Formats: sequence, C-alpha cells, structure tokens
Amino acid sequence: MAALLPPPTVRRLAALRANRFDPRATPLVIGALDVAEATERVIARWADDLCGLLNAMTRGELAALATALRIDPRGRSPELRQNVWERGAELERNGVELPPGVQPRPIVLGGHLVIQAPARGLSPPSEAWPRPVPPERGAAPPAEEPESLDELLAAADRLLGVRLGPRGRDKGAWGVRAAALLGIVEHGRDEPDWRGDVEVKTVPVARETSGHWGVVEDPAIAMVGEGGLSKLQRTLWLARATLGDDATIVSWYLLDWDPEVARLARRYLHERPKGPAGTLGRGMYLSKRFFADAGLLSALNGATP
Repeated sequence: MAALLPPPTVRRLAALRANRFDPRATPLVIGALDVAEATERVIARWADDLCGLLNAMTRGELAALATALRIDPRGRSPELRQNVWERGAELERNGVELPPGVQPRPIVLGGHLVIQAPARGLSPPSEAWPRPVPPERGAAPPAEEPESLDELLAAADRLLGVRLGPRGRDKGAWGVRAAALLGIVEHGRDEPDWRGDVEVKTVPVARETSGHWGVVEDPAIAMVGEGGLSKLQRTLWLARATLGDDATIVSWYLLDWDPEVARLARRYLHERPKGPAGTLGRGMYLSKRFFADAGLLSALNGATP
C-alpha cells in the first residue's frame, strides 16, 4: 500500500509525530527525508495497521490512493477510508474468506476507522445491535447495599433506562446518582466502591449517525497519588448517554483484570489537570481508545460482521 502513495504523501506521513498512545512511535524527523527513507518509516509504523494509516491521511490523499486502487475516489473522508480499507483487506486475503477474528472489520466513529476488540467482560443481553436507548423506567434501587456480585448486577439491570435528571454544574453528579441507584454506600475509604471489590465508573457514550455507539470523553479514574491502576482491578462500567439536559444508563460492562487488561490500562492511562480553571490538582484519565481494545464497544455495538 505504501508503494502506491505519492512521494509528498509518504514524506508527510513519515514526519508525523506519533500520538502518545501509539505503540509504534518512530523517532522525530529532523531534516528532509528521501522517498526511500520515508517509505521505510511509514511501513515500520503502519505495516499491520491499515486503519491507522488511513486515519492519518487527508481526504485528497485518500482520493489519490483510491484512484491508484481503481475504486471510486468520490465521497467524504470517512467513506473513502472505509472503501480503501475494504479494497486493502481484499488484496491482503487474496480472495480467501477469513474469519472476523483474523481480519476484523472496522467501524467508523468520529470519521475514523476503529477496530472493536471482542467483548471480554460481562454485559446484559440485547435484542438488537447496536443497543437501542432503553425505554424510560422508574428508579428501583435496592433497600440495602447488594450483598453479592449477582445482586449488584441485578441492580445494574434495573438501572438501565432510569433517567438521572439534570446534571447541574457538578460533572460527577450523574455518576454519584447512578451509584446511589445501585445501592452503593459511600464509605469514604480509598478502595473500590462496592465492598472494596468492584469500582463503579460511568463512561459517556453517544450514538453516531451510523447508529454505532462511541465513547465521547476520557473518564476520570482517580486523583494522582490515589492508585489509578488499583481502582481498575474489577470495574463495573456504566455506559451513560446524554439526553438533552438529562441522561440514562444504556448498558453495563463488568471487566475483570487480567494481563491484557493490565497492558491496555498501562498504555492508555494518562495524567492531566483535574478541577476548575487554575487548579493545581491532577487526575488520572483513561483514554477512550481503551474501550475499543477492551471490548466495551463490542458490548454496545455487537460483534463486527
């Protein structure tokens, strides 16, 4: 694929600074690269990541590549990315049909191609994919804090579709209300929310025009110094959708810590200021890319065909 790119495109891509979450960052370019050097850098960075390569390309570059591949160069960038990926995947498999796990098909979120890893945690069943917004229902919190994990997940089932009310100025208000509706008692200790075993976090999601759900904001995990990784050992993620001034929980996803989740958490956990303007406080946040790689998007959108 790199051989089909015009020299200016190859040089531009080779000089791109890598995102901090890119596992294949190449050294910063100082000075001009010839085409051969630039091609080597592009291949080293995106050899097995066609989605990443196409996401880095402009619309004009995508149209030129589409023309070289003898496919329609018209359309917006998201459609061109998807069409070029289809053609590239077809060339890669050389006419042989492969199972989705070998050649997973991306979806388009925010105009870019995203590979959804298979769900690796528990989530409620759904009759349709992507999941619909649950019909509105009344709150039915348990009378006492759930005593078992099964009771906690049953409370999470009853939370789906409950409207959380206007948030106000407190960005954490919806998360606090959701936890209260699960029957979780605030103990004020530096340990996971439910009986020191399960951390409960809301993650903001929204549906795109395609109908697919995407995570729209990096959720806060903890303040710096409070053990961000320790809070992710077993996490009940509540996918929260905004509905005007209101919000509701679309689904839940219980994710247990294992070596792969640990690797992803270390890769995507990052630090930035947390609090009002001018604050000195810093928080640990989890990049929204984590949720594609950890399977939450598949639990919302269904397995990619």
